[in-house]
Amino acid sequence: MALMHNGILEALLYTAGDEGIEERQLLEILEYDQSTLHELISNYESPGLIIQKFGTTYVLTTKKEASEYIEKLVEQKANMKISQAAMEALSIIAYNQPISRSDIELIRGINSDGAVKTLIAKGLVEAKEEDASRSHQLYTTNLFLNVFGIESIDDLPTTDEEDEEIEAFFSNLVNQKGENNE
Repeated sequence: MALMHNGILEALLYTAGDEGIEERQLLEILEYDQSTLHELISNYESPGLIIQKFGTTYVLTTKKEASEYIEKLVEQKANMKISQAAMEALSIIAYNQPISRSDIELIRGINSDGAVKTLIAKGLVEAKEEDASRSHQLYTTNLFLNVFGIESIDDLPTTDEEDEEIEAFFSNLVNQKGENNE
């Protein structure tokens, strides 16, 4: 029985992705009391995954032992082509970080979940929980700096520079990294 409940918990957390699920929402969905939920989480076992708690949010994430292999995957994924939607989201994050997904949607005027998930999967963006915010805030990563060949976010082209130069800077990743161009 516990295995079935662990599977349901795992499926819920997997579906929630990097946003995770608030404890009160898990209690509601699973119809458990707090001690039953805590016991289920403490007994959760998976060869490559763990359930982590950040504040009142639970997130399904990978174990540290897998990090070396995940980094290799991220590096390979970073070499894959990025869609126009993901590039738009990436430029919004880079220039406005920290920023929430809902703020990106306000700027783009369209749902950006897929684009943001792609950027996180490629390791170019990470979501962090901030005390002052109810939602995760998105930041660019060191891999982002590496891919774009800059030392810090301060090195991004500014609005004082030509819009064309800024657009060329971001489209450079697509042109350089598309379809295995070596």
